[in-house]
Amino acid sequence: MGGKKPIDYSERVAMSKRVLDERFDKKKGKPERSFLSISELSERDMMEILEGGIDVKRNPDKFRDKLRNKSVALLFQKTSTRTRVSFEIGVGELGGQPMYVDWRTSNFTLANLEDEIRVLSRYVDLIMARVYKHDDLLVMKKYSEVPIINGLCNLYHPCQGLADYMTMMEYFGKLDGLKIAYIGDGNNVCNSLINGAVKTGMFISVAHPKGYAPLEQAVNEAKKKGLIELTNSPEQAVKDADVVYADTWISMGDEDQKEQRMKVFEGYSITKELLKHAPEHTLVMHCLPAHRGYEITAEVIESKRSIVFDQAENRKHVQKYLMMKILEII
Repeated sequence: MGGKKPIDYSERVAMSKRVLDERFDKKKGKPERSFLSISELSERDMMEILEGGIDVKRNPDKFRDKLRNKSVALLFQKTSTRTRVSFEIGVGELGGQPMYVDWRTSNFTLANLEDEIRVLSRYVDLIMARVYKHDDLLVMKKYSEVPIINGLCNLYHPCQGLADYMTMMEYFGKLDGLKIAYIGDGNNVCNSLINGAVKTGMFISVAHPKGYAPLEQAVNEAKKKGLIELTNSPEQAVKDADVVYADTWISMGDEDQKEQRMKVFEGYSITKELLKHAPEHTLVMHCLPAHRGYEITAEVIESKRSIVFDQAENRKHVQKYLMMKILEII
């Protein structure tokens, strides 16, 4: 049934086949240029991004319209202040169109991830995703038609790591041979710092309680180059350190472990007393949000040695360069 076919029916069918052949398995962009971890970068690319971030900060007008006619989706499964603001304002300053997508109020909560990310990628040129599980980012990269930037997951926080090393470069000029001491939980931030140490030639000492070591894969890569020390002693870690770094003891998703973690991490605070074991020039960093009086004291975070707010600001600058590099605009 269906009635008489139009006179040009065979031509229409032939056209549909041609269009299908042209479009099947074609990508809108280059998802292979995704950025999920600092470990994916070459040493050369790492230094280019850090230097590029400094250039963007010093000469913002030079990059004013680099993302003109480009759109960037900002997909958030987890809440955020710095990641959302730094990306949203950064895209705008580059002349692009940012679009905030709240995972919880979208059909990402209903449909298959591979379908939703593929559709989203048809509308934009780049996607930044802040999620709970790294596995979700791998699915996104596989099915998206444009690059994915990891805005944070359970394993890594690579954009934070880039901002951290850019900040250290601003203060010290060169990074190779310097030492950073990380005090606390071997979490996603710690893993990205270790990845960054491998790429920059910095030595990293991680002081953590037993059972809270950083990711084995990240540690092994640093061990191959002799650039890491694991210890249970904060005093040992900060010895000869050029930078001392803290992060929260209770990351998002670990709230049910709060009581246990508060006990385990007692003594893993950056305090004025701990800094007596470090050189006088040692700088203090924290990725924020900080819980003053726990992983770091208010006295330290407000001291002249603290560069945490430069660190926070630099998220925007280094991410602006990262987006341009991924989209091959520079």
